[in-house]
Amino acid sequence: MAAKKTGPAESKTTSTSTIVGRQEITKSIAKRSGLTQKKAAEVLEATLTSIRESLEQGQEVRLVNFGSFKVRRSAARQGVNPRDRNQKITVPARERVRFSPGKELSNAIVKK
Repeated sequence: MAAKKTGPAESKTTSTSTIVGRQEITKSIAKRSGLTQKKAAEVLEATLTSIRESLEQGQEVRLVNFGSFKVRRSAARQGVNPRDRNQKITVPARERVRFSPGKELSNAIVKK
């Protein structure tokens, strides 16, 4: 697909949305901070690792003006087997990561 410029990071365009990956975020961090792309990649990786480790320990990660990440437990429930719609199955309980955007991020996304 054709690449499309959207702000400081280049992104790939799909039929339904624009996807920004690690490489584009790394380039944006490097440009905004004056770091090399290698250092920016290290900073991004360290940030993501810190968030992941905190969530693994059951901690909430709150980034003011951006949003918060929480681990939530979903209850077990009854479902339907997608291969055999007549067969009931039990979907087990599991932990999920939930992201709640902060007010500033929500306001930036909402078209005014």
